[in-house]
Amino acid sequence: MPSPRPLHLRRRDLLVGGLAGLAVTAAAAESTRAVWDAAAGAAFPEPPRTGPVHLQIGAHADDCLYFVNPRVARVLADGANLCTVVLTAGEADGRNTWDTAAPVDYAGYAAARANGLRRAYAQMALGDPDAPWDRTCATLESGQDVELCVLRDRPEVHLVLCSLWTNLGRVTGDFTRLLALWEGRLDASAVLAPAGSPLTSESTVDRATVRASLVELLERYAPAAVNTLDPDPDPVVGERLGAEQDGYSDHIDHTAAALFAWDAVTAWGGAAAVESWRGYYNRRWPGNLGPADLEAKGAALDAYAWADGAGCDHAAGCGDRLIVGPGAGLTYGHATHPRYTQAIAPVPRDGRHLPVTVRGGRAQALGGAGWEDLGGPHLLPSLTRAGDRLYGIGPAFTADPGAHARDLHCLDLATGAWENLGNPGGTGAPARTAGQPAAADDGATAIVCLRRPQGLAVRVRAGGAWSDWTDLDGPAVHEAPAAFGADGAFTVVAATPGNTAAWEGDGTTWTRRDLDLPGPGGAVHIPAGAVTAALAPDGRAVIASRAAGGSDVVLHYGRGGDWTGTLVPLEGGILAPALAIGPDGTLAVACDDGTGAPAVLVLPLADLDHGAPYALLSRPWTRGDVTVLKRPAAAFDADGTLRLWAVGADGALHTAQAGPGAPPPPGWEPAA
Repeated sequence: MPSPRPLHLRRRDLLVGGLAGLAVTAAAAESTRAVWDAAAGAAFPEPPRTGPVHLQIGAHADDCLYFVNPRVARVLADGANLCTVVLTAGEADGRNTWDTAAPVDYAGYAAARANGLRRAYAQMALGDPDAPWDRTCATLESGQDVELCVLRDRPEVHLVLCSLWTNLGRVTGDFTRLLALWEGRLDASAVLAPAGSPLTSESTVDRATVRASLVELLERYAPAAVNTLDPDPDPVVGERLGAEQDGYSDHIDHTAAALFAWDAVTAWGGAAAVESWRGYYNRRWPGNLGPADLEAKGAALDAYAWADGAGCDHAAGCGDRLIVGPGAGLTYGHATHPRYTQAIAPVPRDGRHLPVTVRGGRAQALGGAGWEDLGGPHLLPSLTRAGDRLYGIGPAFTADPGAHARDLHCLDLATGAWENLGNPGGTGAPARTAGQPAAADDGATAIVCLRRPQGLAVRVRAGGAWSDWTDLDGPAVHEAPAAFGADGAFTVVAATPGNTAAWEGDGTTWTRRDLDLPGPGGAVHIPAGAVTAALAPDGRAVIASRAAGGSDVVLHYGRGGDWTGTLVPLEGGILAPALAIGPDGTLAVACDDGTGAPAVLVLPLADLDHGAPYALLSRPWTRGDVTVLKRPAAAFDADGTLRLWAVGADGALHTAQAGPGAPPPPGWEPAA
């Protein structure tokens, strides 16, 4: 990702020059620690532990409401403890109105956004946006002062406001956003204390302190799950929209906050589940939220925006008046897309399947003796298996934008040896579009592919050696393609903005076409997000996705140019359906519903072979009794037993199973 022009502004310039008007003293120029000591608050208290903790790290007050919700609302309803960390004050142009003639009040607008955030979390946690909070200035061991907000009637819900200037250039006259601090082009940023906040310090904070503060918060809260923004935003295709950064479909502060977050998560190493959430990218794809999810997301955003006009004791206002509602709106609020959803890879062993997943950045398999570390590099929380090989992405989140690495690594499950397959983009910006890999293996040939800014890239293993990367031209694709193959014929499918694309070949020669899968009323089906696929015993394939503009599951069955489409209604859920096909042609579909529970459907493939271009199939889904964070995984053992796994809200792996011909059970239990 290209960086803005280099800065000549250094830490002493900030303290002595540009911030003089903010009453930062000359003594502060000599010692950041002296400023912290002089304005130190109470020691940061130990958090309560009444349930699993979910910790979010964002750039602005509304980030988790737009990009992580409805996940936050779901886990709150499930009894989780919450801590949301907001790195910047989000002062924008200092006006809580669209009237550009209004007076500028940076501290006031920052306060209004923080007030709105407290209202939103009170609405989600208690159903009362005006529920009281206890607010204190607390000093972390890193030396950084923060505002700690505790919801009085649900004290396991915390907000930590760091309140760094979003754009210090409004004071210094140069480009000094959070990304400059991450990349080392700015030695230190400064705190903008919101109006009326107990955080009154105007201290400076350097890059090392931000990192130390985030690691400390992770250690204090010991979260079962960590949610970050997107460290690798997709390139802009077409016209730049809204506040997207140059060339990339997200806000520049979101990217910086995500890089800080992933760096801290990697240094801590204790997260059972980590997820990154797409940002402004959402407006470039169809909506994927059903009515229940839109209602939960919209209610929180309405509270944040102070849309009810309730009485307010704060001069700055009780919410962000720049939010365009009502509810989630029609741009990036109409969808929620987690990036690393394919968390569990079922691996066959002796006629049954064992789950492999990433825990604390390590690939681990769960067997009869418990968890076994499979070695290899630190990995992002997504795995793909094809044949006897497991694939994952090893990241390096670097201050130097040209040194970022997202290399594909392959584990030979038969030998235990890891191999680095590299990245078709090398390092830096071209490497960061990789996303989640897709792979297929017919026993003689293996293929693995990654996303490129346009189309895909593939490596092929035949005769015991891997080929070089080959670009497969095509349109921009959604997060994760899917692949399948048999007898030397391979297909890779992926959602595009207006169709489902397929690349077909023998590993050497490839062609691409739009599948034009049938949709309602004779229209072409448009997936709401990623597609998944599985090869049936008769050589046909099942392609699964969510229907654009909602959450219903659509199953397409066929090959070549002959497909039937079947819509199976499902209220809510944001994860692409996982598929498994048994030896007798039984199909299992597993995803999540509007409560966050696993939703499982088992049916014969014959039900999809109805002959109509597109048909409705009303079948009851079996709902599990856990809340899931990642796409469930499903596999049929050799005897027809269906095995299911999912990462629960407690960060642990949960499982369920059904004997041959039996319906999936609603009861799930810890897998270990």
